[in-house]
Amino acid sequence: MNKDAVKNLALILLLGVAAFSMVRYVSELKARFRLQDNLTQAQGEVAVLAQEKQNLLQELGKEKKLNERLAAKNVNLKVYLKASKDRMTRLFRDNSKTQNEFEEISAKFAILKAENRALIDSHKRSYIENEQFKLKLNSMVELRKAIRELRAKMFKALDLGTEGNQGFLIWNGRSTVEKIKIEVNSAPK
Repeated sequence: MNKDAVKNLALILLLGVAAFSMVRYVSELKARFRLQDNLTQAQGEVAVLAQEKQNLLQELGKEKKLNERLAAKNVNLKVYLKASKDRMTRLFRDNSKTQNEFEEISAKFAILKAENRALIDSHKRSYIENEQFKLKLNSMVELRKAIRELRAKMFKALDLGTEGNQGFLIWNGRSTVEKIKIEVNSAPK
């Protein structure tokens, strides 16, 4: 029994070690399959992350190009804005100059309008006088009266009792109707 007991004991021990090894092997296989599944999932996630990285890099490249285009457009807009400001300044200066010219022309126009009004009034008076003279001088009686009045005025102008030279004086080649008093003084000794 000793030998049988030792054999049995060794057999039980071997069976226990074999069962333990089998259980251990199965658990190790399960752990390995879990690790392989985890590795497969991790590789899938790495592939997804790599694809996302690639997409993000493409989007980043697009954003850089867009930023470059926007920066170029911004520079062009700044140049356009500066040109617009210069043009606005020039337009305001021209507008101010035009406004001053307009005010001057308005003042001149007002003067011309007043002169025109005066000329129109003078023309109306001349027309009325002309019409009166036409009415007056169309009849023989009135014409004779006007001739008499004119002769009387000339007589008064040539009145001998007035002071002065009582005649016509030629001055600078023109005959004057005005009477000029001429005084003769002796020269100092």
